[in-house]
Amino acid sequence: MEIRQAQPDDATQIAPLIGMIYRDMEMPILRTVSRADLLAMLTNLYEKKENLTGVAQTFVAAKGAKVFGVAFGHPAENEIKVNQLLQQVSAAQPGFPGPLVLGGESQPGEWYLSMLAVDPKTQGQGIGSQLLDALPKLVAPQGAAKLSLNVDDGNPGAAKLYRRQGFEKAGELTIGIHPYAHMIKAI
Repeated sequence: MEIRQAQPDDATQIAPLIGMIYRDMEMPILRTVSRADLLAMLTNLYEKKENLTGVAQTFVAAKGAKVFGVAFGHPAENEIKVNQLLQQVSAAQPGFPGPLVLGGESQPGEWYLSMLAVDPKTQGQGIGSQLLDALPKLVAPQGAAKLSLNVDDGNPGAAKLYRRQGFEKAGELTIGIHPYAHMIKAI
């Protein structure tokens, strides 16, 4: 398995993985959005250079051209720009009643892992751990002192993985309608 920077050609494989996360968040605005419209919006979003190697970074776990997992995040100071891009792309997508709005999920000095997803057919094979193991080296050039993420309180399996990877709980917040633990790990 290779961990590499995502490319625009990966977008059609990244979209359904990230789509799982958005659906789990149960955001009210997505209640009327079809799966096809959500995937089209996410494909467009993950074809954009600024979302792959610009204000945000996207990494994939892949064998050849097949993507099995994705890690998406950004330095905390880029959170507003990352969320503006999401709002612009989602507002322009047919089938969306308005823009998707996120924010307030990271703290200064963090490289925030916004999304981590693994193909359900390959979960439990260590792909998420490989992505997490690679992140410190991949994001270190951006100068963040720590990695952070938010884990849904209703997902104890993910919380266990993050604790094994050295993340510690540093607070709580609500995203969508779910409570999340904010976790950090020194780089």
